[in-house]
Amino acid sequence: MIRKLLSRRILVVDDDAEFGESLLDILELRGYEAIIVRDAEAALETLRHADCPVVMIDIRLGGTSGVDLIPQLKEDYRSRICVMMTAHVDTPTAIEAMRRGAYDYIDKSCAPAELVAVLDRAFETHQLREEKAAMIEALRHAKEEAEAANRAKSNFLAAMSHELRTPLNAIIGFSDIMLMEMMGPFGNERYRDYLKDINVSGEHLLAIINDILDLSKAEAGHLELIEDLIHPGDAIEPVQRLLTPRASEAGLTLVSRIADDLPLLRADERKTRQVMLNLLSNAMKFTPEGGRIDIDARVNRSGDLAIAVTDTGIGIAPEDLSRVMEPFTQIDSSLSRRHAGTGLGLPLVKSIMELHEGRLQLDSKPGIGTTAVVTFPAARLVAQLHALVS
Repeated sequence: MIRKLLSRRILVVDDDAEFGESLLDILELRGYEAIIVRDAEAALETLRHADCPVVMIDIRLGGTSGVDLIPQLKEDYRSRICVMMTAHVDTPTAIEAMRRGAYDYIDKSCAPAELVAVLDRAFETHQLREEKAAMIEALRHAKEEAEAANRAKSNFLAAMSHELRTPLNAIIGFSDIMLMEMMGPFGNERYRDYLKDINVSGEHLLAIINDILDLSKAEAGHLELIEDLIHPGDAIEPVQRLLTPRASEAGLTLVSRIADDLPLLRADERKTRQVMLNLLSNAMKFTPEGGRIDIDARVNRSGDLAIAVTDTGIGIAPEDLSRVMEPFTQIDSSLSRRHAGTGLGLPLVKSIMELHEGRLQLDSKPGIGTTAVVTFPAARLVAQLHALVS
């Protein structure tokens, strides 16, 4: 809780009554409110009832050292400013006082103007500390509120996704049974076309819901890896076979170059395939007819496994590169308007790669194309001969 400075109040701790009285006159003349006490016990008792942001302490308090009082004075209020006073400048003692938390020290014989200058700086420093503390506290509250809102959003999306998947699975399953005519032939063939639309729409909606569920799990830290040793081609080639017919229909050429000597990869195979599916689907979505998409997998100079998906699509403007990594963000273009999507593909790829201690990088030029590179660290690679022996 930040204390408000209601007055320029100073606590003076000095066992020299005569000096204390003269100091009181100087301070009050300069607009300060001063409280004079004679020893450490009185100082601590006063601070329980009075708010004194600045404390002036005599380095010698009878048989004790005023330096030892500094930590006690700052214990309940770390922003409190402590200024040491000495009749004779003792450099080692002054250094020790600064080390223990003193803000400054003054010679008791200094001119009033010099004393006031030190105190003015002390109060300015106190005000800055208070403002900084208030800013940090506000940022902390804002961070906590943002995290709570994000958790609530993720939990809501996860709950809704689970609720939607159950009826969707029933719709897809029953439409599959009807398309196979397991219970008898259709009375009207037009029903078959309707069922195909129902089935395709259900599959599409289920895929979107699965992406939302996975992303919400990732944001909540609940997305887990089921790791195994796989060949990188086992994550790439099935996805390529799946998407090749769609690429042909769109007038696109899909080519892969997978190095023959690739090591095995310790990874979650299903999620790695999902990475490739999202990258290739995204490339196809933003590449016009007649374009080309290349998949390249190799070990780079750093010993990491790099899988690149390069397209000859519309590209991404430099100012939009960071935005496409944000969930539910889509760059406005004629192609994006023609194709359905949620903007979850790249954010989900990024989350999955981070779970693998890897990364996603984008390099794009408008009108030329985009290269998306996912990199798995060398620590996840295992030489095949070693893997087979073990």
